[in-house]
Amino acid sequence: MFTFQPEPISIILLSALLALVLLQVIYYFGLYSKFLKVINTEINRQNWQGVSVIVCARSEYDNLQNLVPALLAQDYPNFEVIIVDDASWDGTTGYLEELEKNEPKIKAVFVTDEMKKYYQGKKLALSLGIKAASNELILLTDADCIPASNDWISHMVEPYHSNPNIEIVLGYSPVIKESSFTNICSRIDNVYTGANYFSFALNKDPYMGVGRNLSYKKSLFFKVKGFASHLHIAPGDDDLFVRDAATQENTAISMHPDSFVNTSSKKTFAEWFKQKKRHNFVGKYYKSNHKAKLSFIILTHGLLWATFIANMFFFASMGWALAIICIYLLIKWPMMYQVFKKLKQSGLSIWVPVFDLLYVFYNFTFGFVTLFSRQKKW
Repeated sequence: MFTFQPEPISIILLSALLALVLLQVIYYFGLYSKFLKVINTEINRQNWQGVSVIVCARSEYDNLQNLVPALLAQDYPNFEVIIVDDASWDGTTGYLEELEKNEPKIKAVFVTDEMKKYYQGKKLALSLGIKAASNELILLTDADCIPASNDWISHMVEPYHSNPNIEIVLGYSPVIKESSFTNICSRIDNVYTGANYFSFALNKDPYMGVGRNLSYKKSLFFKVKGFASHLHIAPGDDDLFVRDAATQENTAISMHPDSFVNTSSKKTFAEWFKQKKRHNFVGKYYKSNHKAKLSFIILTHGLLWATFIANMFFFASMGWALAIICIYLLIKWPMMYQVFKKLKQSGLSIWVPVFDLLYVFYNFTFGFVTLFSRQKKW
């Protein structure tokens, strides 16, 4: 039986823990409420607009062997595939030259080292690809990705046909399951990221998207002057473009499983850490209100576990603290199961209690590293 002596320090620590648990639960229920109610609709196969699928490839010869057939197999009546060879040094250039000659849907754009001399990242390559597009609807993916179905294009552009105000569509890119702890970390982090940016968009406050599965109108790209506001930053061709171009009314999401684009995780923890460091670096350039909201989630979550650990040093409050944290997990775990299920990753939800604590160290580590990190070329 739990014993509790009304010592001031115990009362303060337990009150703080309870308050932080309530903040977290209320915030997450509010954040994910619309996300969990999303119903995937069927495709209305009428009046399809032309689509330009754009892929930037920097020495991606092997990956293109898998991606190109998957793109050409898309069940969509009017699309082209623009592949930008971003100064490759393997067989990519020759492969694209031959491909362009033999496949009418393929258009190749070539970037040289000299052209990239004053540019970091892939923003120059992507800008040239968009400029070369024949269609108003732009759909982006990466060379190391594979669409989950032949209806990927159809589902990703459906919002444009349902609502004429839509100019941006955010898609999801799940990480392919493999048998490694790095893969588990990558997949769980990917689910949290996807659920968050989908939920923000559904709550009329879009803040980011992922270039592995992202669509927007060509006219919108030129309206916001492309990547001009962040051309000096190597990454951010997805996050920071959404920052500049997304509004409450012009952004939609596509959560149908057939709209997903699968991607592989990094093979080692060091590679994944490097990738996450690059992604987190961009967060410094988000809008102030988005940084405040995201920081609130991270800060209250970290304080929750710090307060719980502090309670473990006081016998009088130890049992009560354990009871509170168990209640917290019993509330959050089923909710996160539903979140993971929405993104077809329900099996991963078994790790939620473990990663709830590990995320404190994850956020602290990446927050510290991001403060002192420097941008790298892609």
